[in-house]
Amino acid sequence: MAGDTGDRTASTTGRQEVRRMSEQGGSATMTVSATRRQAAEAFVRCLQTGEGAAAAWAARFLAPDVVWVSGQEEVRGRDAVQQRLTGQWPLTPVYRLGVWSAPQPDGDHLQVRATFPLVGAAPQAVELDFWFDGTDQITRVEQRATMAPPPAASETIPDVARALVNHALANGTPMVVAYVDEQGQPVLSLRGSTQVYSDHELCIWARNPDGGLVRAAQRHGRFSLLYRDSRTRSTLIFQGQARVATDSAERERVYALAPEVEQNHDPARRGVAVIIAIDRLQGTTPLGPVRMQRAL
Repeated sequence: MAGDTGDRTASTTGRQEVRRMSEQGGSATMTVSATRRQAAEAFVRCLQTGEGAAAAWAARFLAPDVVWVSGQEEVRGRDAVQQRLTGQWPLTPVYRLGVWSAPQPDGDHLQVRATFPLVGAAPQAVELDFWFDGTDQITRVEQRATMAPPPAASETIPDVARALVNHALANGTPMVVAYVDEQGQPVLSLRGSTQVYSDHELCIWARNPDGGLVRAAQRHGRFSLLYRDSRTRSTLIFQGQARVATDSAERERVYALAPEVEQNHDPARRGVAVIIAIDRLQGTTPLGPVRMQRAL
């Protein structure tokens, strides 16, 4: 491979060595060159970006017979690993938002760890172990992911879901509401007034009293609501049964809960208060997965 000779020379003449005495037994010594650290960092950069230029640079540090093991997947050979490091894969945007450690000695290899505190639908942690040959080229990479355990079902809307729903409009991620009209046609509607009404209910101020959403609620129809923030990979899916609130106190509260910009669309309060009793919620948030299930 072009550049291999220069890389080997740099690894032997330009290395900056860091020695660490093993705490286990006190006799083992590991030598880590600057080249090995750069190799691990180049590999991580590929995971974070998927850029072709980054993968081409990382390939300089790969042994011809390198093996990359990730879960049940095994990629063999420099060209195959370089190709797999290139492009936008499902977890590329997740890795970009991770908190990655510097490469650290771990026995006879280097390890890099990452956590993902700002991202939903992500592993709790990822570990990468790197092994090298005598010329400081990567011979093996083992990648492991630790996933969050499934959440226990709650009978109430979790606090993190409450916060996401109540600030959905201000966040630029208004709630999407789905219902079925009189002809059996599924209908989707963006509803910026959606708020949490109680520990198991959502509410909407529907400005058009004659609209399809109100008619569906009058029939006590089944509703589904979606919250999605791609920036944090947060997703909430609600299912429940709707009703129209006729009690004056309920109407007043639903209107008061709506964001001011929504209230200003209907200052005369000609709209209708719709309340949805949620019996099922599932989703992912930066604080972990959420799940709600109420007995019917």
